[in-house]
Amino acid sequence: MARIIRTVMLAGIVLIATTAVGASAFTAATIDRQANTDVVADEDGLIGLTDGNSGNLVFQNQQDQLEINFENGTALGANTDAKFELGDPANPGTSQAFQVRNNDDEAHIINVGYSLDADDGNTADNYEFRIFDSEGNDVGTVTEEGTTAAVNAAAGASYNVVVVVDTGHGTETLTSTSDLSGTLSFTVDDVDEGGTNSDGN
Repeated sequence: MARIIRTVMLAGIVLIATTAVGASAFTAATIDRQANTDVVADEDGLIGLTDGNSGNLVFQNQQDQLEINFENGTALGANTDAKFELGDPANPGTSQAFQVRNNDDEAHIINVGYSLDADDGNTADNYEFRIFDSEGNDVGTVTEEGTTAAVNAAAGASYNVVVVVDTGHGTETLTSTSDLSGTLSFTVDDVDEGGTNSDGN
C-alpha cells in the first residue's frame, strides 16, 4: 500500500511540474535573422541619383552623395539678374543635370520637393527642377516656392532632371544678399499600398 501511495504521489508531482512548465512564460530568447543593408553611393541606392552631363556644378561629393553647388570652383555663387540652365529642357535625354532612377523591382511613387534654408524674399520661381521621363515628356516641376512633383515610377524607370536657376533674368531680380540654398528631398510611396510612405524615405 505504501508503494502504491508513493507511486501516486510521484505521478502527481510530475503532473504538477509538467503543468507549471507548460503554463510559464520564457524570460529570454535569442533569434538571429540576416539583414543585408549595405550603404551605397547615391547612384546605386534604391532611388538612384546620378550626376548628369551638364558640367561640374552637379557632382558626386566625397560622401558619394549627389550635390549641386554653384561654388564648386573659384566662383562664390550665381550671378544676380541671370539665368542658368544645367541641362537642356528641349533635349533632356541628351543633356541633364542629373538622373533619378527607381532601382527597386517594384513601382513606387517618388515625391520630390525643395525647401530653402532661408526665405528668398519673393514668390517667384527662381529655382526649378524640371523632371522628364525617358521619352522627353515633362512629368513635373519642383520649385523653391513649394511646388512639388509626384512621379509614378515603374520598376527600373529613369528620369532626367534639368535645373534652372533664374536670379532675375525672367523673374524678380534677386540681390547679392539672396540665398537659394536648400534641400532637395525624395519621399518614396509604395504604389501597391496606395501611397502611404510604406517604404520610408
